[in-house]
Amino acid sequence: MHMQNKWKRMLSSITILALLLTGAVSWGQKAGAEEASASSFSDVAQTHWASKHIAKLALQGIVKGYNGQFKPNDNVTQQEAIVMAIRFIGKEDEVGKADSDYVYPATFKVGEYFKPYVEHAMRLKLIDQDEEFKLAEADPSTDWGTRKASREWVTKLIVRAIGEQKKAEEMAGTPSSFTDSKDIGSKYAGYVNAGVSLQLIKGVAGNKFDPKGFITRASIATIFSRAESIYPVAYAGQLNGVLTSKTESSIGLYSDKTDKTYTLTSDSLLYRYDSEKAVKLDDIALHTDILLIADSAGKVLYLEQMADTQKVEKLSGTVARVIPSSNVVWLAKDNDPNPIIINYDNGVVVKDSSGATIPVADLSVDSMVEITRDTYRDKPVIISITVQSAPVNKNTQGVVTAVKASPASITVALSGTGPTETYSVTNPVDIIWQGTITQDLSQVQVGDTVSLEIKASVVTKITVQQTTAKTIRGQFYSASTDSKTIQFVINGKLEAKFVTDIVNVQVEGLPNAGLADLLKDDQLELTLNDKDQVTAVKVLNRKIEVSNGAIIVSYDADLKALIVRDAGTNKLVPVYLTDRTKIENYGVAVKLEEVASLLTKNRKVSVGYAGDKAIFLEFVFKYSGTVTSLNASSGQLSLALTNGSTLTIPLAQYVAVEILGKSNATLSDVKVGSVVSAVMLNNEQDRVNQIQVHTTTQHEIVSVDTSSKKVRLKNIADLSTVELSASTWELYNELGEKISIGNLSAGQIANLTYIGTKPASLKLIPLTVGRIASISPDKVSVTTTNGTVVDVALGSTYSVVKNGITSGSAANLQAGDRVDVRKDTKDQVLITVNSGVSRKYWKYDAAANEIYFKRLNINDNEYKFKLTSSIKILQGETSIPVSQLKDGDQVQVYFSQGVLLEIVKVS
Repeated sequence: MHMQNKWKRMLSSITILALLLTGAVSWGQKAGAEEASASSFSDVAQTHWASKHIAKLALQGIVKGYNGQFKPNDNVTQQEAIVMAIRFIGKEDEVGKADSDYVYPATFKVGEYFKPYVEHAMRLKLIDQDEEFKLAEADPSTDWGTRKASREWVTKLIVRAIGEQKKAEEMAGTPSSFTDSKDIGSKYAGYVNAGVSLQLIKGVAGNKFDPKGFITRASIATIFSRAESIYPVAYAGQLNGVLTSKTESSIGLYSDKTDKTYTLTSDSLLYRYDSEKAVKLDDIALHTDILLIADSAGKVLYLEQMADTQKVEKLSGTVARVIPSSNVVWLAKDNDPNPIIINYDNGVVVKDSSGATIPVADLSVDSMVEITRDTYRDKPVIISITVQSAPVNKNTQGVVTAVKASPASITVALSGTGPTETYSVTNPVDIIWQGTITQDLSQVQVGDTVSLEIKASVVTKITVQQTTAKTIRGQFYSASTDSKTIQFVINGKLEAKFVTDIVNVQVEGLPNAGLADLLKDDQLELTLNDKDQVTAVKVLNRKIEVSNGAIIVSYDADLKALIVRDAGTNKLVPVYLTDRTKIENYGVAVKLEEVASLLTKNRKVSVGYAGDKAIFLEFVFKYSGTVTSLNASSGQLSLALTNGSTLTIPLAQYVAVEILGKSNATLSDVKVGSVVSAVMLNNEQDRVNQIQVHTTTQHEIVSVDTSSKKVRLKNIADLSTVELSASTWELYNELGEKISIGNLSAGQIANLTYIGTKPASLKLIPLTVGRIASISPDKVSVTTTNGTVVDVALGSTYSVVKNGITSGSAANLQAGDRVDVRKDTKDQVLITVNSGVSRKYWKYDAAANEIYFKRLNINDNEYKFKLTSSIKILQGETSIPVSQLKDGDQVQVYFSQGVLLEIVKVS
């Protein structure tokens, strides 16, 4: 028996030699070295869907070719699949070494070369002998060995090969989701379920498994390649390790506790675990797990990144000591009295806070650093040291971007728009402005141009060179008749300041106050600009009491004494009218000497007064406020007025309703919570005959014509544009202060408020653009495009828009998201996540300083942009020069308000 088997093996060897001499090499047979990789197969291009898997298995010696071809679309025979399985599990060296005691029935026919492989497969329980004998007997028309392997048969073979038979047995009764599951043989069902669960094999079109369909060479190579993640085997020339370095010509690998270097060539095949396509070296991340196949000369044949996790750790602390002679850095950690002693190699990269490379010896004691070191060596090696901040002794200047009181700190943008620097501030600190000295840090405002004196990284003196706003306090004395100057007393000394053309005067309870409404001895807070001019005045010690819709009881023209009955309390309110009382009838100013004839008994007026002096007097023709209730049946409208009081007024029999964008509006369109103006009947003051609903829309300012006082606006909601006359509008900045049309500019965001269908006021809305640095329950911190960190208070109600979906929760946000943050038309925070646009890079025109992307279609005209210094080009979080972008690179492009901000290289 044994002699017969040996004779058969001798005949098999003679047959193989004859085949090799003729150049026809079988799928399962050994081929020449020139057929070692997919790139050498003339019929498998790198763009082929299975190229990655064919290349790897060919280099591992699991698959061979035919005269330089792989024939990826040909079907695999059962005996060829057996050879692949034996090679896959690393057992080929055992084939034919054991004496065979297998006796094949006449119906079980296998090629002579394949018999020892089949015998070994039966010995290893990769296939069941009795089961396969019966299959061969059931179909004697085709030799068992040359029979095309079905999908279910191959799945069972591979699941057994990787030792997952128990899983298959457990899943034998698991229902299958494939629509043709009834066609799967009962002996294969568990193996198919296991193979799908292990992600070795997938279905075909139409959610079918096609169990009786045949497997192609490309498909079976892919299945075995996927199985390697579950059943790792050591193959000749193959290593697993961690990528430690990479250049255009070589890579470093840490494997088996040894650092090794391998050569890269243009033929080296580079892949990632999450892609079927070949990638560039830039796409392979350092310090990640790598599968490497190299030849005996150390040339990289195949390299695959197996996961994204970088095996590094970061340590932050303060440099306590540097000993260059011993290659040692002592790192002090917070709340840890014992420094960590860290060794470094001579090649360690150290970068200061500006990104410049410096020697380790130049690290200053007390510098804040972040050390990155590996976690895969027994003795970790420092990869890099980044200086986050170092002790600073210098004088510098810039524009203030942030001031914090506790702990005291100041952030300035160098050269106005350059990088930002943040320093702690001594308490107290000398602040010098126009020769005066204060130690009140709150006097330094965002936007101020300052010079700083810094010692040991702490600001010891701040000199304000130019200010956007500075506040002082004093006692009002007088204002010039032309309202160009204001006089006030500070510390018993009378001073005077010029006033800007538009000055914001705030007196509680008095809307639209002006300098003429100030009274002697008013305690004032004055805001000064960089030219030492007063831009705003706030009265601190006086509040205007208001009686809305009061009924006139009497008026004495000689004494200028007016008595009214308050509509809310029904109490009598006596006041004197003076030359300074502002009197209006239907919005038109009335002189004091002309008002007597209008102050008739039972007429309604609104009176604002301080003490017994009337500050303003308005004959009621409309009320503005928020609707608290509206009852059409009882004909009552209740309003919460802007001065804090409430009022209920009857409705006329017919009430006209005016709402922007809605014709034929009725009372049912006026909702509780709406801000409205209720206009009274002519000649009557006790019934409302028109309700004008206030509507706010948000726009981007496109252009401003100051000479004609016209503003072109683009509606952010529907992108429509309109040009409107702003001559009668009230204009406000982000702080609610009055401004002139000259303060408006293209690109600003603004809320335009309509009263009914007529625009009445415009308020600028600040826009913060950047990346989310951190998220907490009450705020979101955003690092702006110039590097400043802005804290955005979320408030009780806010909105987040991400991927077109609006929510009222910050749970959808994550650090690193690009965002645009602004207030909406309801004055609530609106955070819009900028997902960017996927484009392909084309080229850079250095002469024109323009960057080009490939056109999306023939009508795409937005494909080239000026490459300004503010545009960031990144790969991950690292800035890269435009020269590192190559034709065809996939990039993500980020815009805000049509302006290009970032280009992020994806592949």
